[in-house]
Amino acid sequence: MEIDRVELGDLAQPIKIADEIHRQVGECPLPIPVEEIARAVGIIEIRAFETDGFEGGLITNAEKSEGTILINCSSGFRRRRFTVGHEMGHYLNPWHKPKTGDRFLCTATDMRRAQSNAGDSALRMEVEANEFSAELLMPRPRFQRDMRRCAGADLDHVIDLHEKYGISKEAAARRYVQLHDEPCAVVFIKDGRVRYPYRNRDFPFLDVSTNAVLPPQSLSASYDAPEGHVSEWREVDADIWLADSSGLTLYEQTLPQQSGFQMTLLSVETDDQSTEERQLVDSWTPRHHR
Repeated sequence: MEIDRVELGDLAQPIKIADEIHRQVGECPLPIPVEEIARAVGIIEIRAFETDGFEGGLITNAEKSEGTILINCSSGFRRRRFTVGHEMGHYLNPWHKPKTGDRFLCTATDMRRAQSNAGDSALRMEVEANEFSAELLMPRPRFQRDMRRCAGADLDHVIDLHEKYGISKEAAARRYVQLHDEPCAVVFIKDGRVRYPYRNRDFPFLDVSTNAVLPPQSLSASYDAPEGHVSEWREVDADIWLADSSGLTLYEQTLPQQSGFQMTLLSVETDDQSTEERQLVDSWTPRHHR
């Protein structure tokens, strides 16, 4: 594989950098060969290391003519692929500079950052590295095309995409929610407490905070099934999850995972939809509308 870095040199927006890489390599087979791409842009080594504090790292020279990517050896294969993409995002973005020394060291929290505070350049770099990795591993046109083959929001679709694109369920769920045509959100959970929520721009604000205990009335709190068993959709009281639930009907679906992890998908519809609109929605939405 060959990639002309001169064509990448003037690009500073993560999505444009990823798009240019895809333009040069063409529509390669899935999962995207992220390590092969890394080597084609000058990464000379991808080294697994033992660490409790960091998920990944990048060591590079000032000119970024070559670099070494570090990945947490205890993380799963799919998660490590996203880490490689994340560190490549730092490597290829010309304005990304380590705060000190010659290396980036990125935590598991950095790997899921979706927004930064104004003026916080360090957080902004982490957000952009995640945007690059998502676009590289789950290119928008292909991912949306695969999403639209499955009608309506559903965690079973997320599982299918996670397997097809070779990424973690968590990364697949974030991308799925981000690009979905209907308003939806995902809540990531560990041992009955909220790790963090993620919503697309059309979904209302969630009334949940990190480390909060799951609402007792939620499906997520009461669902008792084996790991990997996706629940049916259930209509729940919108006040359980939403800051302002007026005029909204809320549906919840959840997936128990290994080691106390859990993933919950939320979907809303407005109560004032016309009969005609409801009939149209019913023709393609998931089982919770039927």
